[in-house]
Amino acid sequence: MSWASEFTNDAERDLRELPTNVQRQISRALALMETDPFQGDVRPLHGPAWKGVLRRRVGSYRLLFTVNHASKVFIVVRILLRSEKTYR
Repeated sequence: MSWASEFTNDAERDLRELPTNVQRQISRALALMETDPFQGDVRPLHGPAWKGVLRRRVGSYRLLFTVNHASKVFIVVRILLRSEKTYR
């Protein structure tokens, strides 16, 4: 079964602002996620502000996303460069 992906406005803006080579990496990761969004380095985020949000590591970047199991859709919330302030 395949999954569909959606982007928030913030995630679309994040993707547009990335360098072209990183955009390609993200696109490849998203294509893999459409077969199984839980494969690879995927972990749930902790804390009340992050309830239900998962992250997938793509090089130095993190895809933050939520999953709707009923409709088989994952929603990319943000695409952030990993730093000390990424999850704050």
